[in-house]
Amino acid sequence: MDLRTRLILALSPLIIALLLFGLVAFFNRQRVTQAVDEVNRASKDLIEVAQSESLIFLEQYNVSEIIAGRQSDRSMIEPQRATIRSFLSEYTDQGNGSFVELELAARFEVMVAQHDAALTVFDRGDREEALAMISSNDYHRNIRAIHSLVIGAQREYEIQYLQAISQLEQIVNQGFWLGATVTGVATVIAITLALALIWQIGRHVDSLTADAERLTQTETDGQLSPVGSINQLRRLRDAFQHLLDVNRQRQQQLATALKAQQAQLARELELQATIRALSLPVTPLGANTIFLPLVGHLDAERGKQLEQTLLDAIQQRRARKVVIDVSGLATFEEETLQTLIRVGQGARLLGAQSILVGVRADQALHFTQLPSGLFTYARDIPAALTMNT
Repeated sequence: MDLRTRLILALSPLIIALLLFGLVAFFNRQRVTQAVDEVNRASKDLIEVAQSESLIFLEQYNVSEIIAGRQSDRSMIEPQRATIRSFLSEYTDQGNGSFVELELAARFEVMVAQHDAALTVFDRGDREEALAMISSNDYHRNIRAIHSLVIGAQREYEIQYLQAISQLEQIVNQGFWLGATVTGVATVIAITLALALIWQIGRHVDSLTADAERLTQTETDGQLSPVGSINQLRRLRDAFQHLLDVNRQRQQQLATALKAQQAQLARELELQATIRALSLPVTPLGANTIFLPLVGHLDAERGKQLEQTLLDAIQQRRARKVVIDVSGLATFEEETLQTLIRVGQGARLLGAQSILVGVRADQALHFTQLPSGLFTYARDIPAALTMNT
């Protein structure tokens, strides 16, 4: 039965009280409607923030699949972004958003910029660079921040929802007591009916409030208590129960997607380690000679790997001569210079002579910065092999 019908029946024994209470109820009706609208708005915000989180992580999954080559359709990305921005713009455009909502909008735009940059690099044909961009620490730090902000927004909206329920209860109680004050003296039947109605509403609202507090603090899912036959409370209870069920399903989906992303990241890291190991091949050229070509950029990480790989090879093969081909170096920076100096000094301590071959004209002036006597130079590999140690 409808709540307003119950109120009319409770006050029906007294015609005067009914008229006066009707006048009071007329002015109180707007407050009840506003309270119900506030509850619906809080429920809507909870659903939208959960949907936004799902769409954000769905975009992350789609972009990673596109760059990995397992998906080519990009048509779903922009509609997803439009949906998320539509929700966030309700707060950012009107200037009434909290710090969590404004920060979430900013973090989302950062993620969009990162995805666009990675897709641009991918479109130029550099898949490895694109994969590195969406596997960087900054990228995953931003994703974790988005997840934390969404959780914070959900908690904020849950608090608003509970406050709206409490406000609705207060409005109903205030309407009753105001009506009782205006009518003055009511019959035993009217008072009995009114008290029974208030007790029933209060019991169910308290039950819903206790369930909400319990689920907020200790559980992520569960069943709400029944609320009897009052339609408004039943709708509120059903809406909140649906919200909890949807949220639980989305959390399970996100957990599954996160595990898949973690497994993919582990595979990518293992592949990168294998590529780095193959980028510095040490080849024997005779009984006491080893050969190492340097190709690409020699950054700090590759420099450390070069030092360890070459010195281990000298010791294991008891090499007396180390031929290093530098023709494939893309750049010659300060880090490259320091790495070559450490390699030459380490090889000398292990009893090996270091010979640099393949010095290009644009590199010659840079190699003059190496300490005198640390390296021997040869035009090519055959010339290096004929040199005496």
